Amino acid sequence: MPGLNSTFRMLSMTAAFATVAGFAHIGNAHAWSLEEAAAPYKGVTIRSIGEALPPLEAMSKLAPEFEELTGIKVEIEMYEHSEAVNKVMLDLNSKRGRYDFIIQPHRELGKFVTNGNVQPVDSFLESAELRNPEFKPEEQLYQGLWKEISWYEQKVYGFPFTALSMYMWYRSDLLADEKEKEGFKAKYGYDLAPAANWDQYRDIAEWFTRPDQGLYGTALQGKRHEALWYEWLNFLYSFGGDMLEAKSGSECGPVIVNSPQAIAATEYYKSLKPFSPPDTLNYFWDDVMALMQQGTVAQLIMWNDATYAVAVDESVSTVVGKMGFDTVPEGEGGKIAQAEGWSYLIPTESKNKEAAYLFIQWMMNYDQQLRQHLNGGATSRPDVYASAEVQELPYAKASMASNEVAKPKPTLPQSAEMTDILVRELSSFLADEKSAKEALDRSAQEISALLGSCAPMKYPVE
Repeated sequence: MPGLNSTFRMLSMTAAFATVAGFAHIGNAHAWSLEEAAAPYKGVTIRSIGEALPPLEAMSKLAPEFEELTGIKVEIEMYEHSEAVNKVMLDLNSKRGRYDFIIQPHRELGKFVTNGNVQPVDSFLESAELRNPEFKPEEQLYQGLWKEISWYEQKVYGFPFTALSMYMWYRSDLLADEKEKEGFKAKYGYDLAPAANWDQYRDIAEWFTRPDQGLYGTALQGKRHEALWYEWLNFLYSFGGDMLEAKSGSECGPVIVNSPQAIAATEYYKSLKPFSPPDTLNYFWDDVMALMQQGTVAQLIMWNDATYAVAVDESVSTVVGKMGFDTVPEGEGGKIAQAEGWSYLIPTESKNKEAAYLFIQWMMNYDQQLRQHLNGGATSRPDVYASAEVQELPYAKASMASNEVAKPKPTLPQSAEMTDILVRELSSFLADEKSAKEALDRSAQEISALLGSCAPMKYPVE
């Protein structure tokens, strides 16, 4: 299954920066103004919901500016990932229309579309009254990420709230320490440096595992939670594996999650457990982020939208100025990271669709995207990445490089059930209840049965 990198190569980074930067600041030929567009909706309140992480916190801080410009009040609910998803599903299924726009992970999009829960945004993009002529997503966004995160079956349903990938976080101060470098080379026979491949990653994890000093080489997100699946995907893709043999996230195809490559990736993943804290099977992303903030871990694989809270925010992190970032180590399948994203979507039962669209469009503008990104966001705009302010961030280059090699995942209506199956089976493997092959064979059988005739097993269970 090809990744998004082929799409990105068609739109080279240099050309994208030059083209998009030009469009982003063209004058308004139609004298459109946000104040006039919002006048019919002055006094209404629009309500949203999303994940309680820096990107949404940054949006919450920007919202009062929109309120002052338009007279439209914005209320934002923030919850942990699973709770944010569950609350949205309850509201959509009840058709109460509590939320005027929602911010949700793209793996849920197929289910929302199939159930008629969210509406396309093309009518807003075609509206002379609502669309700001300076908003040109067809030119201003990473096209591959936008179409993977916010489109379904060639139809646009929203815009990326965050364009996410995962990459390697590491303690640059530890890797640069002369005594550590000398000892590491004496033991492993090569220079200590950020891991370029998984063999090096495991060596570094082993070297820095010192429980008596309160230091561990890595930390797995091993809790029975979506975080386990998300982290494991980086290993799966890097080793040359995948879940389905398909061309895009919205397409079905043969099940290959129990391929030899997938089994090897899963066995390697578990091999890092001895170099993780003893409670690593109870960790999800918040826990491993806290460990890094406390200086307890030497390296791990983590989300780009959480990097700000470790690398920049001195109020919560003890390792500001001591961190380095790079792409996921290379495996047999190449240097590949998973692509994820949360999208702005408008429910069909929203009571204030037009006002919600105006806020989303305002947030997608260059200035708001830049400020949100500088405060922990993960923009989908190349021109924002090109800005001098973003380039100064310690993780900017890693984010850009990961976007280049990011790979999509299924967005089929059954995607959530597929995730649940794999979380359960991977948990059984990590808990020594099954072998990697047994866990993945069972996963393949259940996913094939779930998807039906479009998803035969390519590697049948013997």
